[in-house]
Amino acid sequence: MNLNILPINIEEITYSNLPKLQKLSINTFNDSFRSENGSFTDYTENNYNYGQLAVEMMNSNSHFYFIYFNHRLAGYLKLSLNSAQSKDMGPDALEIDRIYLRKNFEYMDLENKLINFAFEQAQKYHKHLIWSSVWEHDESIIYSYNKFGFKVFDHQSFILGDKEQKDLLMKTTI
Repeated sequence: MNLNILPINIEEITYSNLPKLQKLSINTFNDSFRSENGSFTDYTENNYNYGQLAVEMMNSNSHFYFIYFNHRLAGYLKLSLNSAQSKDMGPDALEIDRIYLRKNFEYMDLENKLINFAFEQAQKYHKHLIWSSVWEHDESIIYSYNKFGFKVFDHQSFILGDKEQKDLLMKTTI
């Protein structure tokens, strides 16, 4: 089957999609990190509860998007501008805050579609720098970012479960 002919749609998430976003956020986060780190219910309950996601969605500088592959929800993207960025990278920057795909949708080029979409949004908002914080062990997204010209410029530590982890800070200019 030729996967290139199946439809891929990226749609902005509205507030009415909050329950679907909340469930997808927890599932994709757990799928991405559980194998390396065990259980971290506290983290997902604090960061992906309805209240927290609603606050993020109501921020006019935060933008969430679902990606559909062959009409099936495959994952989501969160972009942050200006004061919504997790690190102050200035008014000229757009942060790719989250790219998460559901299991069975990996390796279908969807990460690249979302990164390309982020570039389009950066142009729309007149941003000239795109950056992201990437878990050091997420080789597939690091590979994708490298293909788009992202380079590591710093790193930061964070606690997940009971382990200290490292994120690579990556950026590129457009």
